[in-house]
Amino acid sequence: MKKQLYLTTLLSAIILAGCGSAVTPSSAASDIGEAKAKAIALEHAKVKEAELTKIHVEKETKKGKAVYDIEFETKTKEYDYTITQEKGEILSSSISNNMKDDDKKKTTEDNKTADKNTQNSQNNVQTKATESTDNHASSQPNTSDSTKEISAEKAKAIALAHAKVTENNTQLLKVKKEREDGIKVYSVEFYVGNTEYDYDIARSNGKIIQYDIDVEEKKHHTPSTSIISLAKARSIALQKVPGATSKNIHLSLDDEDGKQVYEGEIKYKQIEYDFEIDAKTGTFLKWTSERDDD
Repeated sequence: MKKQLYLTTLLSAIILAGCGSAVTPSSAASDIGEAKAKAIALEHAKVKEAELTKIHVEKETKKGKAVYDIEFETKTKEYDYTITQEKGEILSSSISNNMKDDDKKKTTEDNKTADKNTQNSQNNVQTKATESTDNHASSQPNTSDSTKEISAEKAKAIALAHAKVTENNTQLLKVKKEREDGIKVYSVEFYVGNTEYDYDIARSNGKIIQYDIDVEEKKHHTPSTSIISLAKARSIALQKVPGATSKNIHLSLDDEDGKQVYEGEIKYKQIEYDFEIDAKTGTFLKWTSERDDD
């Protein structure tokens, strides 16, 4: 009896071991591998491996998905990709164009020169005004010296031209003054479809210091006639913000725990609204607002 029990236990162990070894290949097959993921990123970026100055590949889990986070650089650009381990799908990608140290130094010097010219112009005006108070012309600022910065409209035009899009095709277009590493810049942000663009443009000369292009995750939704259209969801959201138009809103269809929802944001009159709409019923699952003073 004991011998029979021993044989039964041994046989069970062998069967379980066999099952375990059979599972391993299938789990391995679900991972495309680091080399394949890297090749997908390089092909999408149109970059040859010989052009790389740096590359880093790491396995991570994002939003419950096993992914490869791939970062690499060339002499002029930086790239960041998120690619699924199972199918090799690109969930997100971004490209940054960073100026070299010499260029940053030159742009910083340009800003300092512009500031100095403005100050000198103001000092000259004050001096002339003191010497001859009846000379009205001498009390006016020297426009050619003091107006060294490009306009916000010019910065916007530079960004749109680089992105090869027209303003009519953008959503949530925003231009604001900022400083990056001591350099005065215009930050130009906008959406076109599922792609977000972010530019830093030097105010002194209109040079693009850096830019980011982020492609939102493309999800393959099961076709369904029971959900409201994107246009309908947009209309529902805009009704809550009188005066806002399609230029002030960005939204996309997403999955939240198996439920299809429209996620989006509206920026209007210095207020930013974030929301989620049930794609089946058209009801709001989330609605928040906060003042945007930038």
